[in-house]
Amino acid sequence: MAHGKFDIRKLERLNDPGRFESLDPARMWEAIGVPSAREIVEIGAGTGLFASRFAALAPGAVVYAVDIEAVMVEWVRANRPEVADGRIVPVLATETRVPLDDRVADVAVMINLHHELADPAGTYAEAHRLLRDGGTLLVVDWAPGNTEHGPPQAIRASAEALAAAMAAAKFTAVTVHPSLKWHSMLTGLKR
Repeated sequence: MAHGKFDIRKLERLNDPGRFESLDPARMWEAIGVPSAREIVEIGAGTGLFASRFAALAPGAVVYAVDIEAVMVEWVRANRPEVADGRIVPVLATETRVPLDDRVADVAVMINLHHELADPAGTYAEAHRLLRDGGTLLVVDWAPGNTEHGPPQAIRASAEALAAAMAAAKFTAVTVHPSLKWHSMLTGLKR
């Protein structure tokens, strides 16, 4: 599958709260269905916009904001107030290796990341490794079709393709949730 990485020179776009109009964190949290999550890993967190919102939705949790770009990780460290109180922990990673322990999280999240992955199988396997047994993976990505924004059609994946990637990484009970405005939203469990 073709892929395309986000242009970090456009970093400020990631902080636009208008993104919540089409990517509602409350709907995502409802789909995750783990209100008592203690540790959440957001793979591809960018500037931590969603990590910050998940920290608010799970007030007792620590959110690991993982990204492969040092610029993003440093931006989170310098600008997200939840870092100072230990609620958000910025983590620099590679696409297929996150320097966190096995089974560290109850929830793993990938928002608008799948279309950027050079090695989707490796990234999904890493999400599986990071989750405890019974943990939930949430995948949200641009659906094929005409949208006002988003990546080229050639690098978008259907909900069926996302479900297949999750199943190939040994996630079970893969569920496609009612779609967000321009995105597919799926969850799967680690058994």
